[in-house]
Amino acid sequence: GPCKDIVKDEHLSKDSSSKTFNLFPEEEAPECFVPLQDSAVCLYNQATEDIFFDLLASYGPRGFTDVLAVIGLIALILYFVTSSDSGSFVVDMISANGHPDPPLPQRIFWSMTEGATACALLAAGRNLPNADGSLKALQSASMVTGLPYTFILFWCCQALVLLCREEAGAVDKDRKAFNLFILSVAQPPGKGLTRLAFGTFLPYVTVSTVIEKVGGWPFHAWNPKFAGMIWGAVFQCMLLSSVIFLFCGLALYQWVIVALVMYIGFATFLALLRSSARLAYRIEHGDLLTDFVCAFSVPMFTLAQLEEQVETDNGKLEAPPGSEVSM
Repeated sequence: GPCKDIVKDEHLSKDSSSKTFNLFPEEEAPECFVPLQDSAVCLYNQATEDIFFDLLASYGPRGFTDVLAVIGLIALILYFVTSSDSGSFVVDMISANGHPDPPLPQRIFWSMTEGATACALLAAGRNLPNADGSLKALQSASMVTGLPYTFILFWCCQALVLLCREEAGAVDKDRKAFNLFILSVAQPPGKGLTRLAFGTFLPYVTVSTVIEKVGGWPFHAWNPKFAGMIWGAVFQCMLLSSVIFLFCGLALYQWVIVALVMYIGFATFLALLRSSARLAYRIEHGDLLTDFVCAFSVPMFTLAQLEEQVETDNGKLEAPPGSEVSM
């Protein structure tokens, strides 16, 4: 059996509680290693692939549990097949520009493509040292490729809420938006690329200009230019610190965490700046969550968008009382 040559005579002692492998009286003791009944769950296989069959074995004797195992395997196959079919249908609708009933050959193409991708990942893990390497490679690839879409779906949910509010008349469909789309480059291209370069390496210039014109930040009521300089330096130091700490992470990983904290702080301040600009120019498109996503994901484009707004929008209105950013 599996315990052969593992449990030896020196491991057995009826006088020791830690060396007793059965609790029967010595004269009535059966063989040490006997098969367990079908209703016992094998704890050794917990958290492994065998736990499914161990669980089924706890519902009855042999024969009944065999039928349950067959039914369970059929249910698993149907689950994976229908999940793959649903995924192929969604991808097919997206590739058909949202058509609710895309062509069947195109759906078959995406199903075969997904299946071929899964087979390729399984084959790629064939040469890994452990037997489960191919399956783990498939699972890892699924999680890595699917994680970014999770955040995209969050944003899609937000867009759905806004669409419902527009349809209900709660917000105006033609409400004011930023003059420049977040991922657009201002014209002429040379000017737009220069703004992106400043936003990437020297945000002090853009931040100081925007705060000076938008207002709503501490020290602005006393001296707008001084407020722009102070907060521009704060933004610059936070971004520069995050880069320095990131390179320090090459020597000690903990510095990477510090760099991430500094960058999140920079993105938070930039989101507040974008929110201040929306408030000052009465831009109703967007919210604080969108401001943070833009500031965290594409800070250079966010700064370029703000600079374009303060230069081209002549309809600045004063922010309502009490809207000053508090630190």
